[in-house]
Amino acid sequence: DFDCKQYESMHEVCRELAEFADTMGGHFAVETGPERAELLKKFLDNLGSRGVAVNLDPANLVMCAGDDPVKAVYTLKDYIVHTHAKDGNRLVEADPEIIYHVVHPVPAEFDGVRFYEEVPLGTGSVDFPKYLKALEEIGYKGFLTIEREAGDTPEKDIKIAYDFLKKTISEN
Repeated sequence: DFDCKQYESMHEVCRELAEFADTMGGHFAVETGPERAELLKKFLDNLGSRGVAVNLDPANLVMCAGDDPVKAVYTLKDYIVHTHAKDGNRLVEADPEIIYHVVHPVPAEFDGVRFYEEVPLGTGSVDFPKYLKALEEIGYKGFLTIEREAGDTPEKDIKIAYDFLKKTISEN
């Protein structure tokens, strides 16, 4: 909500971060997830700087915002400075403020609910061939960092992710 106190406060802090990052020739990268790409782009556009940029996490967009990561690449193309290779599924639709535990107490109907699941790369709802193609089309040349925050065998899952990305990239 662009008219609420939290927005004003966040905007001011991010504007200051953006100005500082500009003086250093760097970026402060916010990670996607709590909001849809169009809303994040509006927020960033209003900063008047590229000092605050985007770490695009396609799984967070799917799991928490119910957004399309491929479309998000095109929407946020001017701001993407880093991206994750992470996959997941949305299990229950809910307000991101509930998912991220901003709302206290959590409404009773959401107490103990699993909102999403992070899964090994290539087994979730992110269409990685299209996602990688979109990154290529916008000219993204940065890192694609494998992130695995869940599961019993993260080292095995990271190897699966590496092999999946290698195969997917070679096919395109």
